[in-house]
Amino acid sequence: MDTSQAHESRRSTLLTLLSERRQEIVPVTTYGVDRYSHPWMAADPSFARLLDYTDSHEHIFALHRSYYASFGATDVLGVSDPAAVEQRSYRTEGATHTEYVLHTPAGDLTAHYTENDGVHTVWRHDMLIKSDDDMDRFLAAPFVPAPPDVESFERTRQALGERGVMEIEVPDPLCLVVENMSYEDFMVRTLFAPAKIDALLDKAAELLHTWLESVLRAGFGPVFRVFGPEYAAPPIMSLKYFKKFVTAYDRPLIELIHRHGGYVRYHCHGPIRRILDDFLALGVDMTDPCEAPPSGDITLRELADRVGRDLILMGNIQLDDIERAGPEKIDALVAEAIDAAGGRAPFILCPTAFPFSSPLPVVTEGNLMRFLDAAEKYGAKAFS
Repeated sequence: MDTSQAHESRRSTLLTLLSERRQEIVPVTTYGVDRYSHPWMAADPSFARLLDYTDSHEHIFALHRSYYASFGATDVLGVSDPAAVEQRSYRTEGATHTEYVLHTPAGDLTAHYTENDGVHTVWRHDMLIKSDDDMDRFLAAPFVPAPPDVESFERTRQALGERGVMEIEVPDPLCLVVENMSYEDFMVRTLFAPAKIDALLDKAAELLHTWLESVLRAGFGPVFRVFGPEYAAPPIMSLKYFKKFVTAYDRPLIELIHRHGGYVRYHCHGPIRRILDDFLALGVDMTDPCEAPPSGDITLRELADRVGRDLILMGNIQLDDIERAGPEKIDALVAEAIDAAGGRAPFILCPTAFPFSSPLPVVTEGNLMRFLDAAEKYGAKAFS
């Protein structure tokens, strides 16, 4: 059944959970498998039946704006003068390539990204920063965050209606720097060029603050998904670096969102045991994907016991299971997750990622429907 009352209950269920940490069911979301988050999905016939199903059953977080923090794919690194950028796209067998040349007062920067047919993700194999001189060019680049497209946002919000809430994608300063150079180079430069890394992070933070404030003033929200902390999470980097590169730079953005009445969904794959106290100290409202071992380092039950009512947990069904498991296992995984978190901490059932292959495999389609059905079956029992 897809009634107006059912739609209202889904949006209000999420808002009540966000504002009061109170729930009577476990909401379920598919991490953006809906007709509002990814235009390519809405246009792909292989997703049509599934999108009809999510429209009727999912507590939708409608992702708005690009996931990527790389130049050419985010409004934060926009350039107001068209003459400052040269862009060339071309096709090779099975792929679309895009090459950029960004003119800066300190010299040119180049980037090259590829999107393979049938795989809706971008591979960044030639990023803006490839040398020490490129860091100076990036710092001199004429970035001017693009103004918010209010018309596009309002159009999506109206289409979404009461099926869920809008969610804005926000790279943090660390993400904005790391995704414009190779990660190996970033790690080396934290040791051998720390002052330059600090300057890059300061520039990224300034650009993000300018962009985010304009988005908030335009009425975007209510949810803001901040991503990037995993790039400095232990054991990849020390806790000292996490506090320096993540906690210190993310706090002003989180406080800005909260001052405008928004909610922060803090995205961090992998181990989070050692940085969970930082999440709580930052005051984020939600965290995802809450991966259990071996992908993470803390079980959902232990995580829920540790955070109590102070943090909404989102997760923790692996996309690999959605794409490969049998339907009975999907049912069991959902039941286990709801039992582990339900009543211990506020919880939203969610996969760790979304499928980005086209056409959509039949197994994935069936398992996502089973996932939604199982959430409805077990999600209310946890509070009965």
